[in-house]
Amino acid sequence: MKRLLIPLLAASLLVIAPPAQASSRQDVDIVVTPDGFDAPRTLRAGRVTLRARSTDPAGAWLGLVRPRPGVTLERYLGDLERALGDDPVEGGKAVAQDVEMLGGVAVAHVSASATLRVSPGDYYLVDFRDVGLPDLARRVRPVRVLPGNTGAAPEPSAHITMADGRFLAPSVLNGPVRVVNLSRQYNEAMLMPVRPGTSLTDLDTFFTEVDAGRYPAESPFTGGPTGVVPMSPGRSATLSTALPPGEYAVVTWVRDLRTSTMFAARGMRALITVKG
Repeated sequence: MKRLLIPLLAASLLVIAPPAQASSRQDVDIVVTPDGFDAPRTLRAGRVTLRARSTDPAGAWLGLVRPRPGVTLERYLGDLERALGDDPVEGGKAVAQDVEMLGGVAVAHVSASATLRVSPGDYYLVDFRDVGLPDLARRVRPVRVLPGNTGAAPEPSAHITMADGRFLAPSVLNGPVRVVNLSRQYNEAMLMPVRPGTSLTDLDTFFTEVDAGRYPAESPFTGGPTGVVPMSPGRSATLSTALPPGEYAVVTWVRDLRTSTMFAARGMRALITVKG
């Protein structure tokens, strides 16, 4: 079975509508199954949209990474397993040195898409939910990006910025959102539906327990995450999704590589109202 990065959540309430098309973009449709996924072996540089859906109950966290010179796939995956396993700090530091993370899209029981800017070079497309499986290397998809000039990303209706230890996020969201990492390390932004009346204090209490290795019986969340998977500092991605009206939390499950504490346990979270 896949090693879950977060505890199993109730069935998602999210309903995703296909994002608006842009003819100058490269749209890559990816279907993830329990056996893995397929992806193009070549792309053109510029804007690439990863449109994903998962038939795997565990969902998928698809991320595009570019290895640094001399870094092998074996080395990167070994460090990634340490980072998502029992050595999150030193493993995470090694991962940050191994690859540049361009981000990607997380899907649970519904589909979602993320638009990224890519330059020519060799990349890997990884489902981070596969970490811990014995055939992890076989599931990774190599992608070569050729010179090109594809066009603009979807026009965002709002921005979510990842600063050091906090999200700068709008109070209301309606439409595509551009996620930017201006912090000192890689991080992510996940939108998760919350129970009515959930407060920031409720989120803090939950993540403090999770950070200590205890998973509370009561979760503030009513569905799985849809969002942008870890990106290196300075990177951005545009998430296109149509969420039903309601209350959501913007959260991260990433740990601070200096302290080993989960960012969310230190107050990196926000509440957003999604309007139809």
